[in-house]
Amino acid sequence: MVRRALILMCVGCMALFMASCGQTYELQSISVSPTTANLEGINTTQAFTVTAHYSNTKTEDVTVKSRYQVSQATAATDPDTPNGALSVNNSGVAETSSTVWACTWAYAAAGKGYVYGITSPYIVTVTYSGFTTTTAIAVASGPTCYDGISYLHP
Repeated sequence: MVRRALILMCVGCMALFMASCGQTYELQSISVSPTTANLEGINTTQAFTVTAHYSNTKTEDVTVKSRYQVSQATAATDPDTPNGALSVNNSGVAETSSTVWACTWAYAAAGKGYVYGITSPYIVTVTYSGFTTTTAIAVASGPTCYDGISYLHP
């Protein structure tokens, strides 16, 4: 009888121990890095990293598991952000086009030098497991703002 009770206690403890193994933690949010980027030139690339943040404070690189959508809604109202000037592949790498140029920032005189102001950056929506975040990408690949060597000033 004692032996049976000990066996049942051992089985119960093992079941309890096994139940605590493999706990799952909830995905709390995702983030993308860098949060903004400036791409200068034709066929220029920028790699992004998407990080999943879990309830147990652990993180995971989910860049290749994420989906990317370039928002070009401003292209209809702003000719400086044409469709097809920027793409993001499944590995999280953004690339400017060699056939469609864009100029989403422009220089303006500022005292002794020039500064640029982003006019209409592309917005990339990143989605992973039902969570979304965004990053803004400014592009200077067109001949009106970039000549292949440096930015052109107005």
